[in-house]
Amino acid sequence: MAFWKTASRIAWRETRSSTIKFGFVVLAVAVGVGALSGVRGFSDGFRTTLLREARQIMAADLSVRIFGLPNDAQQQYLKGLEARGGQYTHITETLTMANTATHPEPLMVSVKAVDPAAYPFYGKLKLDPPAPRITLDAKSIGVAEDVLVRLNAKRGDVLKLGGQDFVITSVILSEPDRMSGSLNVGLRVMVTREGLERTGLIRLGSRASNRFLFKLPQPETVLPVEKVKQELKDAFPEGLVIDYRETNPTITRSLDRATRFLSLVSLIALLVGALGVATTMQSHLAQKLDGIAVMKSMGGTSGQIVQIYLVQTILLAIAGSVFGLAFGVIVQLIFPVLLRRYFNVEPGITWSWAALVQGLGVGLLSTLLFTLVPLLRIRSIRPGVILRRDMVEPNLPWWKRWFQSKAALAVGATILFGLGAIASWLSDVNIGIFFVGGLAASLAVLSVVAWGLLKLLRLFLRTTTLRLPSTLRHGIANLYRPGNQAQTVLVALGVGVTFILTIYLVQNQLISQLVRSAPPGMPNVFLIDITPDIKDGLVKLVESQQGVNGRMDVTPAVSARMMAINGTSLQQMDLKGWGRRFLQSRSVAYSNTQPEGFEVYEGKWWQGDEKDSLVGVAEDAAKILNLHPGSVLEFEANGKPFRARVAALYRTEGFRMGGMSEFTFTPHTLTGMPAIYYGGVRVETNKVALLQRAAFEQYPTVTVINIAEALAIIQEVVDQAALVIRFLSVFAILAGVIVLASSVAGTRFRRIREVVILKTLGGTRRRIAGIFSVEFLVIGAVAGLMGGLLGAGFSAFMLKRVWESDAGFATLPVVVAVLSTALLANAAGWLASARILGQKPLEVLRDE
Repeated sequence: MAFWKTASRIAWRETRSSTIKFGFVVLAVAVGVGALSGVRGFSDGFRTTLLREARQIMAADLSVRIFGLPNDAQQQYLKGLEARGGQYTHITETLTMANTATHPEPLMVSVKAVDPAAYPFYGKLKLDPPAPRITLDAKSIGVAEDVLVRLNAKRGDVLKLGGQDFVITSVILSEPDRMSGSLNVGLRVMVTREGLERTGLIRLGSRASNRFLFKLPQPETVLPVEKVKQELKDAFPEGLVIDYRETNPTITRSLDRATRFLSLVSLIALLVGALGVATTMQSHLAQKLDGIAVMKSMGGTSGQIVQIYLVQTILLAIAGSVFGLAFGVIVQLIFPVLLRRYFNVEPGITWSWAALVQGLGVGLLSTLLFTLVPLLRIRSIRPGVILRRDMVEPNLPWWKRWFQSKAALAVGATILFGLGAIASWLSDVNIGIFFVGGLAASLAVLSVVAWGLLKLLRLFLRTTTLRLPSTLRHGIANLYRPGNQAQTVLVALGVGVTFILTIYLVQNQLISQLVRSAPPGMPNVFLIDITPDIKDGLVKLVESQQGVNGRMDVTPAVSARMMAINGTSLQQMDLKGWGRRFLQSRSVAYSNTQPEGFEVYEGKWWQGDEKDSLVGVAEDAAKILNLHPGSVLEFEANGKPFRARVAALYRTEGFRMGGMSEFTFTPHTLTGMPAIYYGGVRVETNKVALLQRAAFEQYPTVTVINIAEALAIIQEVVDQAALVIRFLSVFAILAGVIVLASSVAGTRFRRIREVVILKTLGGTRRRIAGIFSVEFLVIGAVAGLMGGLLGAGFSAFMLKRVWESDAGFATLPVVVAVLSTALLANAAGWLASARILGQKPLEVLRDE
C-alpha cells in the first residue's frame, strides 16, 4: 500500500515527459466517452423534459387515444365528467388526398381535426404570422410549411379535401402535442371538426385515430388526476390512457430502445479508443524496457512496476473520461438539431449522476480491460534485456505470443466478460451477450483480414518484378518498422468504416428496392377507406384506367377488439412490447376462400360458404399470442361480442391487401357488422398520377396511396434515424484516426532517427515527406478497403438473412470509403509527425 504513493509519483513524471503521445490517448478515450455520455445525457434530458413539460407536450392533464368513435356509454361518461367541472376536446387524425389549382395531382396528407376554441389546453401552436390561437372555421384550414412547398400553394389559396374547398388561412410551424399523435410524419393539415364533417372522411368503421384531451379543475383535490385516470381506463378499456405525471409510454419505450442501441454504437467508438490506449501503452513499455530492467536489477518487483504503469493507465483513463464528459455536452447540443423535425421540445443539458457514473465507469473499465495484456507482459521482462537493447526483438507468430503467457486465456476471458458486463449495464443481459459475441467475432475477422492484407503487401514488395519508385517501396516497408502498430491501427479504423458502410448499404438497398417497384404481379397502389356504397363504382373506375394491370384486389375490414383467448382475458395475459397492440381495436378481414398469397403452414383453410365461425391467424400474431388450430378467440365489434375457432395459421406476402389484417374470418362470423374496404392494384409507374387524379375527382374521400409516395415518408423517417446512427458511427472512425496518430507519436523517436539517417545519406525533405505520406496513405487505403469489403459483406448477409432481400456489390461506396479513409489517415499521420522533418542531423547524431 505504501508503494502506491511512489508509483503515482513515477507515473506522473513519465506521463508529463510524453505529453504529445499521451495527449492522443486522452483524446481517443474522450471521443468514445463523449459519444456515450452525450447519448445518455440526451436521453435523461429528454425524459426530464417530458416529465417537466408533460402538460405542454400532451396539451392536457390527461389524454385517451382510441381507434374508432366512442360508444354510447363512453359518450355518457364524457358528459358526466363535464358536469363535474372537467373539460375535454376531441381530436381526430386520418389520412386523405388533397390538391390545389396550381398542383392538380393529389398528394396524401395527414388531417388533424380540432376545436380551435379549446385546443390546446396547454402549450401553444406556433403560427406564421404569430397569433395566440389558430383561427379556423368550417371552410378554412391551417397547413404545415411543407404543404405550401409540395402543393405550390400560398396563404389564401384553396386546397381541396374530400371533394370540398378550404381556404388556407394559417401556416403552422409546430404543434405542442405532435409527439402524442398517431401520424407524426408527412404533409400536415389542420381543420375544425365541422370542416372534417364536410369532407365526409369519417364513416362508421373508419380506422381514424381519436384522442380526447382533458383539463381538470384546480386545485387537483376537486377532481384528482388518479381518480379520473382510473375512471377513463374503466370507460375506455381499449384506449391508451396517460396523465401529465408520467411520460408517454409509447415515446419512452421508443426512447429506451433507441438509447440502448445508440449507447452500444457509442461503446464501439469507446472500445476503439481503448484499443488505442493499449497500443500506446504497449509501444510506451517497449521504449521503457531499459528502465524497467534497471528497476528490476535494483530490487523492484514485477508487481511494483505494474503498479506504476497501472496508475499511469488510470490517470489517462480518468483524464480522457473527464474530457469526454465535457465533450458529451456538445453531442447533447447536436442531437436536438438532428431530431428537431419530429420533436418540438428542447431538452436541456443534463448532468445526472447516473450519466456521470456511467461515463466515468465505462471509460475507466474499458481502458483497463484493453491494457491488461501489455501490463501483464511486464512480468516477462528480465534485467538481461539491458544487454540486448540494440537487438531487434524476435517477431514470434501471434499464436506463440498468446500461449507463451500462462495468463493469456484468463486475460482474454476477463476482457470478454468485462465487455459483456459493460454492454449489459448499458442495455440488458441478452443484448450484452449478443453484443460481446458479435464484437469479438468482428474484431477477430478484422484482425485476420488486417494480418492477411499486410502479409500480402509484404509478399508483393519482396516478389514483385516491377520497378517501384523508392518512395513507394520505402513507404510500404515502413509498415513493418519495429514498434509500428499497423495491424492494430487497421483494425481500429476498419471497425469504424465497416460500421458506417454497413448501415449505409442496408438502408440504401432496402429503400431503393422498395421504391423501384413491387414484385411482378403485386399491387403498387393501395386504396383505403372505401365505403360499401362506392365500392363497385370505384372498382369499375380503377379497372378502366390506363396502365392498370389485372383486376383490383378488394378486401373488407371490420374494426374489432380481441377480448379473450381460450377463456382467458387479454388483460390478464402478460403481453409486452409490440404484443400490447392486441389490447386495442384492430382491423380484421373476412373471406370465403383462401386469399391469393396466403400460405397455410398449420391447420386447414375452409372451403366455400362455411357456416361455422372460423378464423385464420397470421404467423406473427400466432407466435405472440401462442395460438394453434383449435384455439378459441373472443372479440367485440361495434358493441357486439362474437367468437371464432382458429382453423389455420398462415404466412402472407406483405404487398397483398389481405395481408394487412392479422385475422381473417369466415363471412358468416362478421355478418351485419359495418365494414370498410381496402383495395390494391398493379399500375404502370408513369400512370399512377392519372389514376390518383381520376379517383380523387369522382371519389375524393378515398385515399389512393402510391407505394413510391408512401415510401418517401418512410424514407424520411429512416434517413433521420440513419443520420443519428452515422453521426455516432463517425466517432468510431475519429477514434481510429486518433489511434493512428497515437501510433505515429509512439514511434516518434524511431522516425527521428530514420529522418536523420536519410538526410545524412542525401535524402531531401520532400523525398522523406513522400515516404511518410505513402505509409499513411497505404494504412488508410488498406483500412478503407478492409472496412469497405467487410461492410459490403455484412450488409449483404443482413439483407439476405434478416430481410430476405437481394444484395449486390456496391462498388462506388467502397471506393469512396477507400479514398476517404486514406485521406483521413494521411491527415492524422502528419498531425502527429509534422515536426519530425525539422530535426537536424547533428543534434541527433551527437546524442548517439
